[in-house]
Amino acid sequence: MNYNYFTINYITALQKNLKIEIVNGDALFFPDYIQPEDLENLKTDLQEVWKHSESAITLLKNKEDAKIQLGLFGSVTDFDLALKTGYLLGDRVVIIDYLFERIINKKPLDQIDIPYLGSISSNLVLALELAKKGRFVIIPNPFSWNADSKKIIAETAEKTTMSVELMSLLNMLSITTLCKLQPYTIAESAENYERIKSEQISHTDAMGKTTEEYAYLGILGGLLTEKLINEAEFQILLDIPLTEYAEVISLQQNFYTEYLKRITFGGALKAENNIEELKKEVLNLIEERNKNVYKKIIEKAGIMTGIGGVALSLAPIMIAVSAPLVSAGTILAASGSIAGLFKSKELEGPPVINVFTKLIT
Repeated sequence: MNYNYFTINYITALQKNLKIEIVNGDALFFPDYIQPEDLENLKTDLQEVWKHSESAITLLKNKEDAKIQLGLFGSVTDFDLALKTGYLLGDRVVIIDYLFERIINKKPLDQIDIPYLGSISSNLVLALELAKKGRFVIIPNPFSWNADSKKIIAETAEKTTMSVELMSLLNMLSITTLCKLQPYTIAESAENYERIKSEQISHTDAMGKTTEEYAYLGILGGLLTEKLINEAEFQILLDIPLTEYAEVISLQQNFYTEYLKRITFGGALKAENNIEELKKEVLNLIEERNKNVYKKIIEKAGIMTGIGGVALSLAPIMIAVSAPLVSAGTILAASGSIAGLFKSKELEGPPVINVFTKLIT
């Protein structure tokens, strides 16, 4: 049995009862197909699955088969962006259950917003393959099983105005040490980015100094990573299938620690500059690589020795290679032999630059 069986069975129950299909990497859900008995069966199945929910907590406590565990907190609309942000910071992303405890097991079934339920469930279904690899884990809400959660929320409420976002952060902070998690979130807007950076991040000391720095770096790292992914030159990351994306990153030794150290060095004051420097270094390396390939293409085609007609046939390829970000797939479509120039040698260099270069070309 897969050690992450709770999360796998949880997601499988959603997929089966809500009739969610995966087609070309997209989750398809049709609210009109859902009948009252489907929701009844879903509730029954999840109640059975929930009997084993503690196994997910134990998995995290033992840090089984993971290097760095990230705990996603906050209200997130773009789940794909949130996960891709997380997988640049660690090899396991953990979320707190919302669907079962707050909706399916609490509300009368005839009052459930089916399109909303399907939307959230579809996102989880897309993470099923990662769950099977142990890279995605769902846990029960700490508020129901961890005494520290209620304690730090109550203590913080005496000092400041409590919001849903702050409660979510404190809830995750309460299990940072116990479950060996590094909290992170995404902002999804410039205003939220500034608010989290200036307000919420100051509460990372709620569990004491032992977790403060670790939590601070995780939250700052998440915000900066989201910002980097949203840069025009890096938005191609959002088109990569989630499982493939996480796999590429996890194979690079020492990536997570080197990356977090690089983007958070100097704290929030230097953060923007760190991101800009990283972007420039990655793009410069790709541009240099493209120039070398361009030269090899010319030599391979025999243009320098005056073979007629080759220059015209290679014109579209030359244009592609001169672009800052060139896709090996694009070259492959034009010429299999030329594509070999891109794939003949693995890129070498620092782990951080190596990973980003592989992901965006």
